[in-house]
Amino acid sequence: EIQRLRVEQTIRPQSPGNKTLTERGSLMLSRITVPLRMDVIHQAAKDDQCYYLVCLVHSDERVLATDVMCAPRSLHSHNKLTFPNTLALDGLYSDFKVTLEVYTMTARSKEIIPHDVKYHINTSKKDASKLKLTPRKGKGDSRLIMPSVQSPGGPSAVRTSAFTMAGYVIFSLREIHRTQFSLNKNAYTSVLEGSMHLKIDSEMSVDVEYRGFLTMFEDVSGFGAWHRRWCLLKGDKLSYWKYPDDERVKIALDTIELSTCITQEVDLVKRDMCARHNTFLLETVRPARSTDVDSLVLVRNGDQTIIKHLLSADTREERIQWCQHLNKALALMRAWGVTAK
Repeated sequence: EIQRLRVEQTIRPQSPGNKTLTERGSLMLSRITVPLRMDVIHQAAKDDQCYYLVCLVHSDERVLATDVMCAPRSLHSHNKLTFPNTLALDGLYSDFKVTLEVYTMTARSKEIIPHDVKYHINTSKKDASKLKLTPRKGKGDSRLIMPSVQSPGGPSAVRTSAFTMAGYVIFSLREIHRTQFSLNKNAYTSVLEGSMHLKIDSEMSVDVEYRGFLTMFEDVSGFGAWHRRWCLLKGDKLSYWKYPDDERVKIALDTIELSTCITQEVDLVKRDMCARHNTFLLETVRPARSTDVDSLVLVRNGDQTIIKHLLSADTREERIQWCQHLNKALALMRAWGVTAK
């Protein structure tokens, strides 16, 4: 089963444009909070028992566990129990599925194993009299004995866990911004009730880098002008300078944040939009300002303003390379939900 999961994990998910997405991201799960039924906990306390809870998180062949927590008999914070752990899942593709399971177990709240049996102490009268005289002992002598209670299957037998599943939730990339999930398979007699809360943080590194000259269209006092710039696409940003040497020593003239880009696919623009050869378009969006008016590069759209970035490459081959790298970066960001809607 583990081998099958590992093989399935090597299959790369496909983007809508049939481009292979090989980059992976990571998830951090924290503040896992489960709701508890106080009537069940109080009834268990009357029987001198308490509830223990643990959460398991698994995706493909990886399984992570929280600390085992004991449900106190009197709870504050609206009868909820929060696990202190932060669980990290690395190397996830954008089509991941994560299952979070909650297990519970009841046990005696007081010690039921005798002290001498628990610590393997031989307290026979014969040994007690010898202890008073502190005689010499051989290396094989020991006051530790094997406990009288052993597994019926022998000391090497694997015993069935006393924990039983009380509920679970499943989420994918589309739900990582949620903080509340309804518990599945939650029985009426379960110690859990209601919904589980947790905090999900995601990280994804866009491993895309490309640089070269582009000629950029700008609006100068209502007139269009083209300026040649040295551009660097790195991760989720497209920055530009006047000259290549400025990249190492100067702050960029400006930076286009791809997280604000609304262009679905970067490609050669039609001639009726721009007659310049090898030109492509990036459209970004930002909150509208009171000074925004429609122009050659700005379009006011309600409470938002669309900015048009016309970029021209020197050759057809360079334009194709720029479009491929930009589309790859945008596809990765959209797969992880980090771009403008």
